[in-house]
Amino acid sequence: MKRPKLLETVLRNLVSKPATIQYPREKTTIEPDFRGIQYADLSKCTGCSLCSIECPADAIKMTPIPQEYAVPKINPRRLYPLINYGKCVYCYRCVKVCPVNAYIVTSKYDIAGPTRYTSEDLSLKTLKEVKSQ
Repeated sequence: MKRPKLLETVLRNLVSKPATIQYPREKTTIEPDFRGIQYADLSKCTGCSLCSIECPADAIKMTPIPQEYAVPKINPRRLYPLINYGKCVYCYRCVKVCPVNAYIVTSKYDIAGPTRYTSEDLSLKTLKEVKSQ
Protein backbone atom coordinates (compact mmCIF):
# COMPACT_ATOMS: atom_id res chain seq x y z
CA MET A 1 0.00 0.00 0.00
CA LYS A 2 1.40 3.40 -1.06
CA ARG A 3 1.50 6.35 1.37
CA PRO A 4 -0.21 9.51 0.14
CA LYS A 5 2.14 12.29 -1.01
CA LEU A 6 0.53 14.75 1.40
CA LEU A 7 1.44 12.68 4.45
CA GLU A 8 5.02 12.36 3.21
CA THR A 9 5.28 16.12 2.70
CA VAL A 10 3.87 16.85 6.16
CA LEU A 11 6.31 14.49 7.86
CA ARG A 12 9.28 15.91 5.94
CA ASN A 13 8.31 19.49 6.89
CA LEU A 14 7.88 18.61 10.56
CA VAL A 15 11.54 17.67 10.90
CA SER A 16 13.07 20.31 8.59
CA LYS A 17 14.27 23.80 9.57
CA PRO A 18 11.98 26.81 8.99
CA ALA A 19 12.13 28.29 5.50
CA THR A 20 11.77 31.87 6.74
CA ILE A 21 14.26 34.07 8.55
CA GLN A 22 13.55 34.18 12.27
CA TYR A 23 13.56 37.97 12.58
CA PRO A 24 14.33 39.65 15.04
CA ARG A 25 16.41 36.81 16.49
CA GLU A 26 18.35 36.57 13.22
CA LYS A 27 19.24 39.88 11.57
CA THR A 28 18.92 40.15 7.82
CA THR A 29 21.67 41.45 5.58
CA ILE A 30 21.06 44.91 4.17
CA GLU A 31 21.71 45.63 0.51
CA PRO A 32 23.99 48.61 -0.24
CA ASP A 33 21.21 50.54 -2.02
CA PHE A 34 18.56 49.87 0.66
CA ARG A 35 16.27 52.80 1.42
CA GLY A 36 16.03 53.24 5.17
CA ILE A 37 14.81 56.22 7.14
CA GLN A 38 15.89 59.72 6.14
CA TYR A 39 15.96 62.98 8.05
CA ALA A 40 16.96 66.58 7.46
CA ASP A 41 20.27 68.06 8.62
CA LEU A 42 18.94 71.33 10.01
CA SER A 43 22.31 73.03 9.80
CA LYS A 44 21.86 72.89 5.99
CA CYS A 45 18.04 73.08 5.66
CA THR A 46 16.65 76.39 4.39
CA GLY A 47 13.03 75.61 5.30
CA CYS A 48 11.94 76.01 1.66
CA SER A 49 9.16 73.37 1.93
CA LEU A 50 9.93 71.71 -1.43
CA CYS A 51 10.20 68.30 0.22
CA SER A 52 6.80 68.72 1.86
CA ILE A 53 5.21 69.82 -1.41
CA GLU A 54 6.73 66.92 -3.39
CA CYS A 55 5.90 64.16 -0.87
CA PRO A 56 3.34 61.83 -2.54
CA ALA A 57 2.28 60.28 0.78
CA ASP A 58 1.87 63.64 2.57
CA ALA A 59 4.26 62.34 5.24
CA ILE A 60 6.25 65.58 5.61
CA LYS A 61 4.92 68.57 7.53
CA MET A 62 6.88 71.78 7.93
CA THR A 63 7.16 72.40 11.66
CA PRO A 64 8.54 75.37 13.62
CA ILE A 65 11.93 74.80 15.24
CA PRO A 66 11.64 75.08 19.04
CA GLN A 67 13.05 78.27 20.60
CA GLU A 68 15.69 76.36 22.58
CA TYR A 69 17.64 75.57 19.38
CA ALA A 70 20.00 77.89 17.51
CA VAL A 71 18.87 78.18 13.90
CA PRO A 72 21.31 79.00 11.08
CA LYS A 73 20.76 82.27 9.19
CA ILE A 74 19.92 80.31 6.02
CA ASN A 75 16.57 79.33 7.60
CA PRO A 76 14.85 82.65 8.44
CA ARG A 77 11.39 81.08 8.66
CA ARG A 78 12.58 78.69 11.44
CA LEU A 79 10.82 75.72 9.82
CA TYR A 80 12.01 72.15 9.37
CA PRO A 81 10.57 69.04 7.71
CA LEU A 82 9.05 66.59 10.19
CA ILE A 83 8.69 63.14 8.61
CA ASN A 84 6.03 60.72 9.84
CA TYR A 85 7.64 57.35 9.08
CA GLY A 86 4.27 55.59 9.45
CA LYS A 87 3.05 57.39 6.34
CA CYS A 88 6.36 57.50 4.44
CA VAL A 89 6.65 55.24 1.36
CA TYR A 90 10.46 55.72 1.17
CA CYS A 91 10.40 56.96 -2.41
CA TYR A 92 13.18 59.44 -1.51
CA ARG A 93 11.60 62.25 -3.52
CA CYS A 94 12.38 64.55 -0.61
CA VAL A 95 16.05 63.61 -0.82
CA LYS A 96 16.17 64.19 -4.58
CA VAL A 97 14.24 67.47 -4.64
CA CYS A 98 16.18 69.16 -1.80
CA PRO A 99 18.14 72.03 -3.42
CA VAL A 100 20.79 72.12 -0.65
CA ASN A 101 21.21 68.33 -0.14
CA ALA A 102 20.11 68.63 3.48
CA TYR A 103 18.79 65.08 3.81
CA ILE A 104 20.76 62.35 5.54
CA VAL A 105 19.84 58.84 4.41
CA THR A 106 20.36 55.78 6.59
CA SER A 107 19.91 52.04 6.33
CA LYS A 108 17.88 51.89 9.56
CA TYR A 109 14.71 49.91 8.96
CA ASP A 110 13.61 48.35 12.24
CA ILE A 111 11.33 51.13 13.49
CA ALA A 112 8.12 49.18 14.06
CA GLY A 113 6.64 49.51 17.51
CA PRO A 114 3.75 50.85 19.56
CA THR A 115 4.90 54.49 19.47
CA ARG A 116 4.72 56.87 16.53
CA TYR A 117 8.14 57.32 15.01
CA THR A 118 9.06 60.64 13.42
CA SER A 119 12.24 62.41 12.35
CA GLU A 120 11.98 64.99 15.15
CA ASP A 121 14.74 63.68 17.43
CA LEU A 122 17.11 62.89 14.57
CA SER A 123 16.69 66.27 12.89
CA LEU A 124 16.89 68.36 16.05
CA LYS A 125 20.13 66.62 17.05
CA THR A 126 21.78 68.33 14.07
CA LEU A 127 21.30 71.74 15.74
CA LYS A 128 22.98 73.22 18.81
CA GLU A 129 20.84 73.95 21.84
CA VAL A 130 20.85 77.52 23.07
CA LYS A 131 22.15 77.75 26.64
CA SER A 132 19.59 79.28 28.96
CA GLN A 133 20.85 82.01 31.28
